[in-house]
Amino acid sequence: MTTMTALSPAAPGLRTDWTRGEIADLFDLPFTELLFRAATVHRAHHAADEVQLCTLCSIKTGGCPEDCGYCSQSASADSDVKAEKLMDVEAVLAAAAEAKAAGSQRFCMGAAWRSPKDRDMDRVVAMVEGVKAMGLETCM
Repeated sequence: MTTMTALSPAAPGLRTDWTRGEIADLFDLPFTELLFRAATVHRAHHAADEVQLCTLCSIKTGGCPEDCGYCSQSASADSDVKAEKLMDVEAVLAAAAEAKAAGSQRFCMGAAWRSPKDRDMDRVVAMVEGVKAMGLETCM
């Protein structure tokens, strides 16, 4: 068995030269070995007893023009998900404040679209700026 060490993307020394054989070897490892290796890398860069608490908010649900096949958000999906408009900035910021009060360190905003429309960009930017102003990390 080949011994391999993967580092997190933020860590110096990130490997980008994996061979197909090394990748195949990873797929052949038992789950518990993968879990152990992941924990080892995590503990090398983070406190062992800490995790980052994140909250995900769907800021625009359903009606996505993409047809990924697996996603219930697609307009063509056979699901009960109803298309909703982009949430108001105030509602998103209220949800972010609630998430922060509950201990979240990151507030993620998901949207059912291929990409935002120009008409939505001012609101999306206001959401990101407002969440960041609360001291939360953001992702979208």
